[in-house]
Amino acid sequence: MNTTENQLFHVGTIIGTHGLRGDLKIRPQTSGSQALLDASTIELQCSDGRKLTADVVKASMHKQMVLLLLKGYDHINKVEGLTGAEVYMALDELADLEEDSLYWHQLEGLQVIDRQQGDIGVLSSILETGGHDVYITRSSRGEVMFPAVDAFIEEIDLERGVMRVNLPDGLIELNG
Repeated sequence: MNTTENQLFHVGTIIGTHGLRGDLKIRPQTSGSQALLDASTIELQCSDGRKLTADVVKASMHKQMVLLLLKGYDHINKVEGLTGAEVYMALDELADLEEDSLYWHQLEGLQVIDRQQGDIGVLSSILETGGHDVYITRSSRGEVMFPAVDAFIEEIDLERGVMRVNLPDGLIELNG
């Protein structure tokens, strides 16, 4: 999704309100994500088709959710109709990551190629578990799930849109 100035990415969904002053409760796109804490402006895509842009007055974490207070939306009556809206923010407002770390939006859509089996599909989603994340690819052959651990990932080439992996024998056949 593009605007004239900034590229936006999906960062969460409004799941309700919090308190009477108009705080919005947002479920991050990826569990524990704090990206919204750095946003100065957000765009909302409401379920009725409206697009709203609003400045962030205050952002905080609360029970794995992000609470946002938006300029001009300072009472519960002004925000109740926003529940269900998808929340977007500008890529250039993201905090810098440590070396060798990537955001999910950078990985989503990569073509995943296994050393033995070849093309196993497009990286379509991530399943967050207690131990480690699990990547999910989709292709005409079906869905393949594999642990998102360094031991299996040989290379991520964002310029070419490719993730090269070396998965254990039988893993693809087990769930593909």
